[in-house]
Amino acid sequence: MLGLILSSVQAIMQVMTIVFAGTLLATCGYIDDEQQKWLSRLNMIFFTPCLLFVNIASVVSLERLLNLWPVPAFYITFMFISWIFCQTVSPLFDIDKHQKRFVLACTMFSNANSLPVAIMSGLAISEAGKSLYREVGDSQAIVAARGVSYILFFGLFSNFFRWSFGFNLLRKESKDEEEVVADYTSIISHADPATLTSYGSIRTSEKDSSPLFRKIIKYIQGFMSPPLYAAILAFLVGLCNPLKNILYNKDSFFYVSFTHAIESCGKASVPIVLICLGAQLKTIRQAQGTISNKVQQTVKVTLLIRVFLVPLCIIPIIYAFSRLKLDLAKDPVFIVSMVIAGCMPTSINLAQITQANRAFQDEMLHVLFWSYGVACIPLCTFIVFAALYIVKELA
Repeated sequence: MLGLILSSVQAIMQVMTIVFAGTLLATCGYIDDEQQKWLSRLNMIFFTPCLLFVNIASVVSLERLLNLWPVPAFYITFMFISWIFCQTVSPLFDIDKHQKRFVLACTMFSNANSLPVAIMSGLAISEAGKSLYREVGDSQAIVAARGVSYILFFGLFSNFFRWSFGFNLLRKESKDEEEVVADYTSIISHADPATLTSYGSIRTSEKDSSPLFRKIIKYIQGFMSPPLYAAILAFLVGLCNPLKNILYNKDSFFYVSFTHAIESCGKASVPIVLICLGAQLKTIRQAQGTISNKVQQTVKVTLLIRVFLVPLCIIPIIYAFSRLKLDLAKDPVFIVSMVIAGCMPTSINLAQITQANRAFQDEMLHVLFWSYGVACIPLCTFIVFAALYIVKELA
């Protein structure tokens, strides 16, 4: 029992230590509001695409997609549950249409990478991890590797939808398609225009194209984002075995010179997100007394759905799945991984999107503060206990 609690707390503290460092840097004057926004935009345009590319391309394959079909099925189910709660609970608190987009994004997109991976890794090396052994030859290292692989595969779909649908939900409210394109252009305006050759060529070609084609191009531009481009490219690489072998064979010239460099850049993404979040917590404390009733209601509804209602629905679904006569349903590591991945607090990466889009920033800061500063440790402890209870019933 104590080992479980310590495993959960250690995993959370890995995240909160970096967040605290960001708060300390902001308090000492090393990071101001403009620097936070600049760093967040840089992260979204470069470091996060690097992280998504290496994480997706390295693990995705056609065989893996076929064998792990329950993972995308669970992800779509969890998204649908969040959508249902958003549509039914929001009107009860008089949440308007614009704010409902924020609630929907925060409830649909949970932390599907950094926190679940940390918890799964800590759980595997704890005393409780022995209950996850499936075969005689299983070890703590094997359990950890299998659990992390399940979570990363779940995270592929989370990353793809977060940086497409989620990115669109957290935009500024625009009246027409022209404003949508202008918003996205403002996000990447800090990059050198000369380097944005593909974007520029599309804009030039629009002049001689039909109105329908221009509308399609504007829609695509409004929907796409740099991380989503990286995710699509990673899927193409992962599903193309010759290309994947060139980039990920450790004896390959390109692995050492190109892939390893991209991996190094990707590793900076999560710490940057956490540092920016920590710096923003200083702003939250200063603005606590000025929060509007509208923002307060939005934050309450978001936390109610994401922290309480969604986990209460997901856990019984996973329990029912564990009773099926499927190979994955008999793997305790898979059961625990899906419970952890589906019940986490709101994704920290959404703060990156709100900063880049310059929308919903106050709401996001308060949601993340209450999610990670207050609810995270008790929530994660409850989730781990629930997952291990299901495994115990499965045995």
